[in-house]
Amino acid sequence: MSLNDWIRRTRIPEPAPVAREVAVFEPADLYDVDTRDDPEAAPILCCTGDGAGAAAFNALWLKRIAASGRYAAAVSVRGQGGTPAAPGGIEARAHDVVQAVTGIPRQAVLVGHGLGAGWAALAAARYPAAALVMVAPGKLPKQLPKPVGGPPVLLVVSEDDAQSKGVQAIAETFGVAPLTFAGDANDVFKGTNAEGLLDAILSWLDRKD
Repeated sequence: MSLNDWIRRTRIPEPAPVAREVAVFEPADLYDVDTRDDPEAAPILCCTGDGAGAAAFNALWLKRIAASGRYAAAVSVRGQGGTPAAPGGIEARAHDVVQAVTGIPRQAVLVGHGLGAGWAALAAARYPAAALVMVAPGKLPKQLPKPVGGPPVLLVVSEDDAQSKGVQAIAETFGVAPLTFAGDANDVFKGTNAEGLLDAILSWLDRKD
C-alpha cells in the first residue's frame, strides 16, 4: 500500500456540510443603550450543549456582550434550534463552531457552555481564538489538543463543582484556576447570578484584550 493510499484510509473525513443558525447582536443594535463598537475588543462567539442552541443566549448574553462594545454571536450547531439533525459527534459539532467563527470579521473569543465547552475547546485547536472560555463544561474528550497560538483560557464552574475530579482535570490540562459562581451549573442564562457571571467573564476578557 502506498503512503497516499494509507493517508486516504486513515484520514478522518470532514463532516458533511449542514445548515447552521447564527444569532448576532452588535453594539449598533442597542437602541436603548448609549454604547459604541470597541475596535480593540475581540468579538465573541458562544455555543451551548443546550438543545435551544443560539436562542439560549438571546435573553441576556448577546445583548449584555454587545452593551460592552463587543460584537456578540451565538451558533446553533447541527440538530440544535431550528437546524436539521445530521450525523456526527463532538468532532462534527466542533467543525460547525469553526465554520461559524470563521465568518466573524475579526479574531474572536470562543465561549462554550456545558457540552458546548468541549466543542469550543476542540474548535480552538483548529482556529486561532483570541481566548477560550469554558462555562460549566460537560463531558470533555480525555485527550484535549492544545489551543492554537496559546490563547488565554478561562474555566468557569459552579461552587459545587469546583472540587470535582472532572473540573480539576480540565484545570490541570489548561494550567488554570477555576473561576467559581454561585448557583446551579445550568442556571447561567437568566437571573442575578447569570448577570454577575457574565460580567465577571467580560471583565476578565477586558484585561486580556
